[in-house]
Amino acid sequence: MKLKTLNVIYLFRIGFGILAASVAALVVDLKGPGDPLINGITIGLAVYMVTYYLLKWQFANKVEKPTKILTMGIGIYFLTFIMCWVLFITPLLATPTATFTIDTQDPIVGEPIIFDASLSEDPDGDNLTYAWNFGDETTSKEEALTHTYISAGDYIVTLSVVDEHGISSSTSITLEVVAQS
Repeated sequence: MKLKTLNVIYLFRIGFGILAASVAALVVDLKGPGDPLINGITIGLAVYMVTYYLLKWQFANKVEKPTKILTMGIGIYFLTFIMCWVLFITPLLATPTATFTIDTQDPIVGEPIIFDASLSEDPDGDNLTYAWNFGDETTSKEEALTHTYISAGDYIVTLSVVDEHGISSSTSITLEVVAQS
């Protein structure tokens, strides 16, 4: 079975989309200067234009309208590029580690407790944002803070950290707060 020329161009676009994603994954520094998204899209567009001229050179005399070479498969090219680029760079992005300490072993109602998330880290070196939930309908976004419980009970304290790529991690402990004796 012989494929029509435009179908062959379509299949080439898929392959070139994978090629562009590979180049972008190798060249774009996710932590470097500039916006990695813009840099990756620029590479995708550059590869598209170069491959357009290659396809035009190869197939211009084999199609009714040479302008079809520019538009044929443009959607599948960019869809393939985006999907493959995400698949290629995702393993390169490490998950941050959410870790925190508290300054007491026996929390008591009314006494301030220091919560410190400064041991949390991101292997990629990204800055982290913090989200605390103290289990008593109180939340915070600070790295380290003081919190006081107003009644005795078991509270699940959760710290979530998110890096600059939107990758998150959480950790929780159950904190037993007792009444003053």
